[in-house]
Amino acid sequence: AGDRGRASNYVYGSAKAAISAFASGMRQRLWSSGVRVVTIKPGFVDTPMTAAFKKGFLWAKPSGIARGMDQAIAVGAPVVYLPFFWRWIMVIIRLVPERFFVRVKF
Repeated sequence: AGDRGRASNYVYGSAKAAISAFASGMRQRLWSSGVRVVTIKPGFVDTPMTAAFKKGFLWAKPSGIARGMDQAIAVGAPVVYLPFFWRWIMVIIRLVPERFFVRVKF
């Protein structure tokens, strides 16, 4: 949600984008002191908040996301999409030119 604004949830997405930009700035500022900031970008997670949503193959269990977070922190990756396949989905979504993206209904 924070990588590309969408009509259906642009306020939610803008809040996520703000957190990502904040974390990026913190990462840069704290790098020389040895503090590592990891930005975790989870896709759809099956939680009580999303209990009423129809689930598909893109959905993940909280335990899987937690394992991925633990691994990302251990490796010190700066930005991690979880599950891993969301990285490639978002690469494609970010590559769509804005003039086409505004016409797509999500």
